[in-house]
Amino acid sequence: MIVVVGAGAAGLVAAIFARAGGTPVTLLERTSDGGRKILISGGGRCNILPSSLHPEQFVTDSPPHLMRGLLRSWPLSEQRRFFEEEVGIPLALEEESGKLFPRSDRARDVRDGLMSLAVARGVKCQGDTTVTGLDSLHEGSDDAARWRLTTSRGEVDASSVILATGGLSVPATGSDGAGLRWAEQFGHEMHPLYPALTPLTGTMPGQADLAGISMSVRIRAKADGKTRESVGGFLFTHRGYSGPSVLDVSHMATRVAQDPAVIRVTWTKRTEAEWLKDVTSTTGRVASIVARHLPERLAEALCADAGLPVDRRGPELRREERVALIERLTSYALPWTGDEGYKKAEVTGGGVALTDVDARTLESKRHARLFMCGEMLDAFGPIGGYNFAWAWATGRAAGLGAAGTSVLKKI
Repeated sequence: MIVVVGAGAAGLVAAIFARAGGTPVTLLERTSDGGRKILISGGGRCNILPSSLHPEQFVTDSPPHLMRGLLRSWPLSEQRRFFEEEVGIPLALEEESGKLFPRSDRARDVRDGLMSLAVARGVKCQGDTTVTGLDSLHEGSDDAARWRLTTSRGEVDASSVILATGGLSVPATGSDGAGLRWAEQFGHEMHPLYPALTPLTGTMPGQADLAGISMSVRIRAKADGKTRESVGGFLFTHRGYSGPSVLDVSHMATRVAQDPAVIRVTWTKRTEAEWLKDVTSTTGRVASIVARHLPERLAEALCADAGLPVDRRGPELRREERVALIERLTSYALPWTGDEGYKKAEVTGGGVALTDVDARTLESKRHARLFMCGEMLDAFGPIGGYNFAWAWATGRAAGLGAAGTSVLKKI
């Protein structure tokens, strides 16, 4: 029997494909229904996939070619066909974002569709079951019990185990890091964990008055000689900053680094020359000139941060004032102090090193018939369906690997 631990995105797909070889499959889930991250994703709509996939946008401390190979093992076109034809969920492209959602705009349809397909394929799904222990048994034939799982409902023996328990992000959905602890217990190389795709905390002048303001910006974050850029929505919150652009660079701030990350924001597409022309050739108040292109409250805050008197007019700007203002408009150093942690992080960074699993099957190189997939592995992508694509691809690889019917090419 193959036992899959965790009925999230990766676990559900792993269970479905693990049945390919005909071996009985049991899916154990600590919550009553499973797939709770699916349910809350995309504001309850579930961004199943991106319309295009760019492996270079993923983050890993493992050899990048291993991550790329896994992503390419199940191309987006094949993933889309799987959801539309096998799961039975028609998808629709949201043109402005390049994201694929179920046409129903219901995340529940995705979770329920995967669960129904698993059951239809013969998977035994068992909710309200917490796995509290995992022990390796004797080595024997592939059909012999190699693993014993201690659960809240008793002991279960398995010939193969697929760990799809997720990371530490959004613990309210059931993620408690159990699989990561077992992986470490069994001697796997673990890259340091950190919250990723999480809001940042911090205060800029006038912050209390800026909460709720949102816009599209360009962000560049730099730490330890590495740079990450993102273009997208930016939201001022009561505690700091959020939105896709912030989430996509947040790991630069949350990771332990020798030097704290420097995060700079370009608020508009306007160039330094365009801003300079505006503020020097117009007789009005500088803040009012800036407010033609930015929300008024933000314009006032940026002018105040540049040290400009509230009544300063364009022609009155001194050289040092112009320099300070243009810098804040085109390369503002965002004053961040921390992050919202795993509670609001969409994924967990770090995890099981990709070098410790077979690149074709995701079987552990340290323990036979132990497979790991999804968020447990050391890789994550930006928001926009990228991490679902990783979950689906690695779940499939682990399921096929456990079934002994892998069709993956050697990476």
